[in-house]
Amino acid sequence: MHASGPVVLFAGGLAGDGVARNTVHLANALARRGVPVEIICLKGGALAAELRGPTVTCLGRGRGPRALALAAAVPALHRRLKALEPSVVLSMGNHGHLACWGALRGLPDTPRLYRISNDPAHGGAAQRALRELGLSVVAADATRLVCVSAGIAAAEPFRRARRDGRVRVLPNGVDADAIRERAARPARHPWLADGRPYLVAVGRLHRQKNYEGLIDALALARRERPDLRLLVLGGGPAGLRRALEARAEAAGVSGAVRFEGEVANPFPLVAAARAYVLPSLWEGASNSLLEAMACGVPIVASRTAGAAADVLEGGRHGVLVDPAAPADLARAILRQADPATCIPPGGRAAAFRLDAMLARLCAVVASARLLHDENQMLAERPRHLARLSQAARGQSTEY
Repeated sequence: MHASGPVVLFAGGLAGDGVARNTVHLANALARRGVPVEIICLKGGALAAELRGPTVTCLGRGRGPRALALAAAVPALHRRLKALEPSVVLSMGNHGHLACWGALRGLPDTPRLYRISNDPAHGGAAQRALRELGLSVVAADATRLVCVSAGIAAAEPFRRARRDGRVRVLPNGVDADAIRERAARPARHPWLADGRPYLVAVGRLHRQKNYEGLIDALALARRERPDLRLLVLGGGPAGLRRALEARAEAAGVSGAVRFEGEVANPFPLVAAARAYVLPSLWEGASNSLLEAMACGVPIVASRTAGAAADVLEGGRHGVLVDPAAPADLARAILRQADPATCIPPGGRAAAFRLDAMLARLCAVVASARLLHDENQMLAERPRHLARLSQAARGQSTEY
């Protein structure tokens, strides 16, 4: 039997975003199963400290936009993959897929999996067309496409892969017990001490997250509940933060909005909030939504936030809203911030157990590794038969 090479997971970095977190979870799950794993990324990050066995290769990220940095890393990524002879390569996030595709040229026998982690249907018409073209190229190349929601799996670029049976839908998972344990730890924050109600939103500062609409909705909600405040947990460009602060000031809620930046343990703040709000214009499958459910906090989520409607079962475990309608968002906030009218998430987080989701993803990787070994055996068989023929004729049989 051919000795399989390592499984390679490719990601942009190992900072605190969802792709990085899912990369670390999967790498550790594979390592626990005795599979050699290497993570290749442009840069490291704090989550590297959570790895238990997998190795990390950082290619280095130059200055400039992420797309240019990924393109510049393709030659180094190709060299590393060629040296490793991996049994499987899995690209973990949408932004890295084309770079991974480029690096795999010249390695046709390596099974390649692409995890579709975000909804491609956003942005202007030209942006969507370019994005769908890139995803069509990736889909044609894929041994398997792993989509984080059924809605994403149904996208047009993946039509042929669906027909060929190469698409798998594997949602994100959450370790609810670990989240609750971290939520119970002591935390120091002025909003925890003063007893006044606040909303919490978790995610980087980006147009995708629709914090502009959330600020407008807060201003409307405060007409009925002037005590409500908003705490945003997530880093981002200083310029965008200043623009959001200016919007809050213009809406008359500057004293009621706080941008906290990245927090090492956000869960005490999430669990103590009156409601968690996910107002995103688009998502793939939000980890922070699953974590908020594990914390037991009432949820308001955008209908367009990826798999949110499925996660909340159409509104059974939280309130779904139109992210483009601040008044709709404000009404949902008022409902969920009131203990008498809110819809709690209940035990819904149990349907997304991290260990179960990782087991399914590891099974997809294992099937790709098996395919790699079978292909290697088939490739070696003609050489083996030739050697036997030489031996039968009394020729050299050196291997």
